Amino acid sequence: MPSRLVMIDDNIQGPSGHYLELAQLLACAAKKKGISSILATHHRFTADETTESLCDTYPLFHTNGMVRWSLGASGSSTFAREITGKIDGNLSIASLLRRFSESIRPPMRRPAKMLLEWKNSFHQLLEIIEINEDDLVLLNTADDFTFLALAAALQDWETPSLNCHALFHFAINDNQSIDGKRKNQYMRQQFNTALTSLKNHRVHIHTTTDELKRDMNLLMGYDFSCSVPYPSRKCEVSGGLTSVPCKAMLAGMPRGEKGKHSIHRFLKELERQQLISSSAYQPSLQLPEKRWKSMIPKSMHSDCRSGRIDLVTKHLSTTDYQKWLHRSGIGIFLYDPIRYRSRCSGVLLEMLCRGVPVIVPDRCWLSGQVEQAGGHGSIGYIYRNEEDVPSLMNQFLTERDAITKRARDYASVMMQNHLVDNSLNQMGLLKTEES
Repeated sequence: MPSRLVMIDDNIQGPSGHYLELAQLLACAAKKKGISSILATHHRFTADETTESLCDTYPLFHTNGMVRWSLGASGSSTFAREITGKIDGNLSIASLLRRFSESIRPPMRRPAKMLLEWKNSFHQLLEIIEINEDDLVLLNTADDFTFLALAAALQDWETPSLNCHALFHFAINDNQSIDGKRKNQYMRQQFNTALTSLKNHRVHIHTTTDELKRDMNLLMGYDFSCSVPYPSRKCEVSGGLTSVPCKAMLAGMPRGEKGKHSIHRFLKELERQQLISSSAYQPSLQLPEKRWKSMIPKSMHSDCRSGRIDLVTKHLSTTDYQKWLHRSGIGIFLYDPIRYRSRCSGVLLEMLCRGVPVIVPDRCWLSGQVEQAGGHGSIGYIYRNEEDVPSLMNQFLTERDAITKRARDYASVMMQNHLVDNSLNQMGLLKTEES
């Protein structure tokens, strides 16, 4: 059993959110096993913020958004990179133009500079905590570029053989497209560069979905990774399952892959179909304070002030977020199915574990979860086109009791499958010698 769980996630930039939630769940499970945890991250927690006293935190990372330089579906990189983060020795015109484009970016947005900063922060962590071979190092939210940074850091640091685990979340490209196939070839090349630099360490690759495991294993041509269930917090069924109006929840701050650009059109259509009323729906969503007026139709601004639309314009603490979710009547997901083709949604898991019916896009991981529960119309609906979502919401009003009952019954199955102990056991972490 490891002496310490050393978690690294530079994506944590505040006192809430799913990245922090994951770290807290892992630290809690480790603590129950008598193992102390360390979290190295981006955010400096203040006295009134909490990590639930579960782990020592080190706000050492200053990079922001390493995943933007991923070769996967969530990144903008287009060529394989050397261990330094610079584009590998490709001399095509497109490669030269890309090099020039990266060179004129602000320094902290250049991939090679970001990798160097990440590497230096990691070295600082190793020195402060006096890392040893009995520690378990975990990249909580891994992608191919952050994994390359880890390899670069360990290559330049004299350490004993470390037990390194990386948990991959983000989908890779569809190998059926020409561009996707090309980027996947570069990704395989980049992974091999990283693995060569990590040859003196014990490296374990994990994914949060079976679909991503399949894709990554096909990419590498061997059993490169294993899948583990993404952990979810134990919770009660939602208190809003029978409330009227039904609270239609679009949970989490919107990003491009989470339907940010669809919200305006979606709300306008709900208004046109008269689905926002005391007998139908109360939309509930979380939008940035400075941008909500541009994201919600002007004709509906008064609804936000009156409470006809439940609008949250600040980041919620973990406790407040859980309370907000607990009022859900149905979960609406305007997600990009390409970005979520093999990517887990923590928000969907939270909904399903609470017994909340959902409406999700087809041909992605989210629709797969509804299919496993019985398919379209079982615990929710699957749509092909976003324009169909209001009509499905209208249909739900007539089928609410039956669908909600099935979703509520299925919640215990989801909860059991996504206990954090299951996640850690399937990763092979924190097992005692007896087990």
